Amino acid sequence: MPEHRPIPSIRAPAAAAETADPLRDAATQVHLAEELRQQKKFDRARKLCETLLARYPGYYAAQFTLGLIFIDRQQYSLALDALVRALMFEPQSWQALNALGAVYMKLGAHEMAAQTLERAARIKPDEPTVLIALGEVYRDELDFERAREAFRKAYALDDSIAVAGLGLGRCCAALGFYEEAAQVLERLMERGMGSISVLGELAELPRQVVSVDVEAALARIPRPAGENQASFASIAAFVRAAALDRRGRHREAWEQLVEANRGERDARQQEAAAMAHMEQQNLAQLRPRRLTVAGDASGPKSLFILGASRSGKTTVEALVSTLPGIKPGYENPIVENAVRRTFLAAGLPPARRFEMLPLPLDEQCRAFYRQDLARRAGPARVFTNTSPALIHDVARIAAAFPGARFLFIKRDVDDTMFRIFSRLYLAGNAYSYDLRAIRKHVAWYHEMIDMFAGKLPEVARVVAYEDVVSDPAAVVSQAAALCGLPVPSEPPPHVADDRGCSHPYRQWIAAALG
Repeated sequence: MPEHRPIPSIRAPAAAAETADPLRDAATQVHLAEELRQQKKFDRARKLCETLLARYPGYYAAQFTLGLIFIDRQQYSLALDALVRALMFEPQSWQALNALGAVYMKLGAHEMAAQTLERAARIKPDEPTVLIALGEVYRDELDFERAREAFRKAYALDDSIAVAGLGLGRCCAALGFYEEAAQVLERLMERGMGSISVLGELAELPRQVVSVDVEAALARIPRPAGENQASFASIAAFVRAAALDRRGRHREAWEQLVEANRGERDARQQEAAAMAHMEQQNLAQLRPRRLTVAGDASGPKSLFILGASRSGKTTVEALVSTLPGIKPGYENPIVENAVRRTFLAAGLPPARRFEMLPLPLDEQCRAFYRQDLARRAGPARVFTNTSPALIHDVARIAAAFPGARFLFIKRDVDDTMFRIFSRLYLAGNAYSYDLRAIRKHVAWYHEMIDMFAGKLPEVARVVAYEDVVSDPAAVVSQAAALCGLPVPSEPPPHVADDRGCSHPYRQWIAAALG
């Protein structure tokens, strides 16, 4: 929640003096409105602000407080109007910009949220709440590098803000900096700032980088009262399962996983079924198509490293990023942003799926994409992208974007299924809480990979996760040949081995699948 601009506490004036000092009385009324807002007496607070604004239309404090009231009531369109008006009267208010950025996020206007919060950060560069909000915007857009930097600055300014440390840890983990993620998250635990969310992130990290006893720490985390009970129980079950798995107590770990996934499975069953239907439709439509390749052009190439969730994309990206001239892009939204801008420029309702874009608009989309690619890649010759949902758009990407390359990853199905079933996703992945739905999704993804590899042999390669672990140098050489880069003489870095993670659980996986 954005912070309110501090308003000095003012002693209520005597009745005889009320008409003598109307400005002082107005400040008192705004202060009272803010107190009422914090007490959740929203109707009275709103009435006070609106009465003041009828008398003083340019009164920033009343307009800003009104905007916060609407945010608290989740009336975001009204909050947008109130905060924009507040900024008309006080354009340099970082508090109003901070609140407005939060509203843009709630309304799905991520780019405007980022621009607004960046402006607030320029005005108040040492304000942790602004940097945290900016970090959340970047992380929501999967721009993990900029998110990490924002959270790191906030945490350096005030390391007592747990959400800043948690955001930093999450971004480090998403970027593959597991040791740093563990250090940040364990530091929160040591300082008594641990939470179920912190433990959930620690449980997701490779076991060799985590020193804290996650199961013992879980017993010390208090259960929150009220609305977060179900969420707490679900995350706790995932955390407990990870801890039990690391201790070799596989039956107990499996029981915890089943319990952890049950609630989400039931709640998202329809969403998962709709997603599976859409996937099969997409596959059926693509099978008979003849695919084309745009060829190469000046400027950086795009290397799309695609595979099902938990198949090893981050590992492969870390390996190929050791090649000279490659800049890792992680799960960046560059394609979706170009598509959305193209829809808007054409006067069409916005969408992000490339396959929905009319073919005559490819040239405009290409221009938007190349512009953003040049900005993100900088001097690099190749820019990577590991967003798994782009498997839907490979055909259009290959045809529309010069220099597109594809490195597909397949992993043992049982291992992939187990790792998906063991993870609590923050968003999306509706299939991930039901083993049958997971198997269908992974099988579909592998079919898509095989089809694209056959139709796009000049720009696509397929690697197995198991080969990535056993012979990382060969995978690096394949990527270099695909992108036209020299192979470095130094050996590639060590790759963590997660092969066979499902072996202790295969009897229960088989039983659940029937």
